[in-house]
Amino acid sequence: MKFEYRYLSEKRAAEIDAMGLKDPYGNKICINYAKCVTNEDESIVFQQIYVAHFYNIEYDCDQYILFYKGYRYFLEMVYSLSKVIDGEAVLFSFKFVILNTIPEHDKCSSEEVLSVLKDILYEKGRNISSNMVLEGDIPMEIIYKGEKIYG
Repeated sequence: MKFEYRYLSEKRAAEIDAMGLKDPYGNKICINYAKCVTNEDESIVFQQIYVAHFYNIEYDCDQYILFYKGYRYFLEMVYSLSKVIDGEAVLFSFKFVILNTIPEHDKCSSEEVLSVLKDILYEKGRNISSNMVLEGDIPMEIIYKGEKIYG
């Protein structure tokens, strides 16, 4: 499946806004539609959301929402970029740690969601690194439930 890092169409953004998504405190969730990872028909959308955690300063992770097969997945992830100098080469790698459990649905398993998420995170990493000089594929690692599932 091919994904792009781009603006979401006004029509799809309006559909998502009309859902009235709320955080655990009942506040409206803000989504930046300028930097989404999505497929051609926008049936799959992955984007960072902004949810403040006032109760725990040490809780440092990013909140994301994934729309896939008619389901909404709220994901908490920690992302890190590593830089290693090997002789004259500077090597970068990405690591994404998914902190919460991806729920199972009748028509969509967590394994299927993780498979799609792998491609989405690769596209996100490619675009995060667009201002860096990289050759070839970007090394990437995805950790879920304490186990490496990719990389």
